[in-house]
Amino acid sequence: MVLERLLSGKRNRKQPMLIFFLSILISIISLFISYTVFKENTGLFTVVIISLIMVPFMNTMMRYEEAETEESGRNEGFFKRHGDIILAYTALFLGMIFAMSIVFVILPDGVVEKVFDQQVAEVKLIQGKFTFGSQFLDILANNFSVLMLAFLFSFLLGTGAVLIISWNASVLSAAIGLIAKSLGGISGIPVAVLTFIPHGSFEILAYFIGSIAGGLVSVAVMRKKSNNFWY
Repeated sequence: MVLERLLSGKRNRKQPMLIFFLSILISIISLFISYTVFKENTGLFTVVIISLIMVPFMNTMMRYEEAETEESGRNEGFFKRHGDIILAYTALFLGMIFAMSIVFVILPDGVVEKVFDQQVAEVKLIQGKFTFGSQFLDILANNFSVLMLAFLFSFLLGTGAVLIISWNASVLSAAIGLIAKSLGGISGIPVAVLTFIPHGSFEILAYFIGSIAGGLVSVAVMRKKSNNFWY
């Protein structure tokens, strides 16, 4: 309850820096709770706890976004009209990546294997699929299907985007952490980010775009008084 009240959809939705720092705090607390209570599936339950904490904030923000869109005119573009939600999701995503990447790097290997076991397995799967040979078109098709699934999940559940973005932030954090550790730790994180981009950025981006778009379309469909969404 206390963590839920740290963010207000009305008060803080236009404060991406605050969302970023609170996302870091919430991610660390969620990791601690998951490791303490759910030792066998820490990585998965971390994502679930983050989502449970963030959903009330995102629900409130969506409602205010709906009200603002109904009141505004037709002279605003798509990104200006929905910029608050886009920035909020981006800040949430980056905050989780920052927190979990640091935690991944500073924890001993034995603990990391327990905390991020599902994420590490997913990273290896993505890296194994990514080649520029005959499989490239298959990977492209897979990323497109990922985008559509993310869109539908977010559209049908509204704030389902939070769960999808949380999971993919944790996977990307594990990828960054693995490479950073091989490069010497914290100092290797910037290089790790650049190294991972060719391997997993397309699928992560597909989740991210699909999740945000699905959430925005869901808001538009639920808005009964106005048809103003794209214009």
